[in-house]
Amino acid sequence: MQETLTHFLRSQWPDADEITIEDFAIISGGYSEETFRFDCRVRRDASEQVLPMILRKDPDPLVDILPTSREREHYVLKSLAANTEIPVCESHFVLDAAHLGHPAMLIERVPGSGMVSELFHGGPNAHMAEGVATDLCEYIAELHLADVAKLDPEGRLRDPRGGGIDTSSWDRYMDTTYDWYIRGFDAGRFCPMPNTLDTYLTLRRNRPRPLRLSVLHGDFNPSNFLYDNGRVVSVIDWENAHIGDPREDLGWMKHMDVLSNTDIFGSVKKDGGFLGHYNRITGFGVTDEEIEYFRLFGSSHIAMGVLVAMKRRMDKEHTELLTMYIIQPVVGSMLAWAQLTGYPMPAMGGAQ
Repeated sequence: MQETLTHFLRSQWPDADEITIEDFAIISGGYSEETFRFDCRVRRDASEQVLPMILRKDPDPLVDILPTSREREHYVLKSLAANTEIPVCESHFVLDAAHLGHPAMLIERVPGSGMVSELFHGGPNAHMAEGVATDLCEYIAELHLADVAKLDPEGRLRDPRGGGIDTSSWDRYMDTTYDWYIRGFDAGRFCPMPNTLDTYLTLRRNRPRPLRLSVLHGDFNPSNFLYDNGRVVSVIDWENAHIGDPREDLGWMKHMDVLSNTDIFGSVKKDGGFLGHYNRITGFGVTDEEIEYFRLFGSSHIAMGVLVAMKRRMDKEHTELLTMYIIQPVVGSMLAWAQLTGYPMPAMGGAQ
């Protein structure tokens, strides 16, 4: 793999006298892409430059948990860098499958910490939590206010996962997304628990008020940013970006805030909290009740691919362990969905 990358980079930078890859290593964590870190040392004439890089490579399609496009992610990063103040890493190159067997991309490795647990519950960086959470609130508000036509001039984010989603209006977006969820139920059904389908039907029956469609991060959660000295230095993992209702991003962050035992929402102090600050910036007037609705809606958007991937593992189409590992957060989400849709929950403690 290192030899292939070196050859590729030499083809992209023919003016370089020498290119070497150093300290190549896998990065643990994350479910969707195979991720590696390395330093690229580039020598030109008498000068030398060391570029910290990350390789994001698609896994084999059979074990792909959330199939997305590296070329589209590259497009999103370039657009965000050109049109917003949101901190994102530079995307250098996209590699087609001919190079490494599966599509990949080379992006800048931004210095910063991803140890979000250290921000909360008395962790060593707890004094940074307010600044980091406020940054996240302001950056997601900026994204949701951005001109969709500028961020997505080619329309690549209108239906990036091929679900038949129609973004011509809010109503059409919601109708076609409900239909996509329900169509996908059988493809991802691997246990007798009925509440997945009930969740999709509950969403369709109880739609909220319309809101303008925006470009979304699509996986806005406590794991997808880096911070340093109390500030967010990069919002990462834009592979699931799409056009949709901005409350999806808020609902998914709130949902993962609960499941991850973090406190992004509770750490913002301006304007009465995360939602108050977001509403002051955007003017959207999002309510707590709407956030609870979009906890279901936003997590359903992620769950579509994850449940199908898990069913392939349950059907023994492959034996990869990672897909089994993600049963843990999925079970937690299922219990949360049951609570949000009004299922009677078992009593905790007391007489048995």
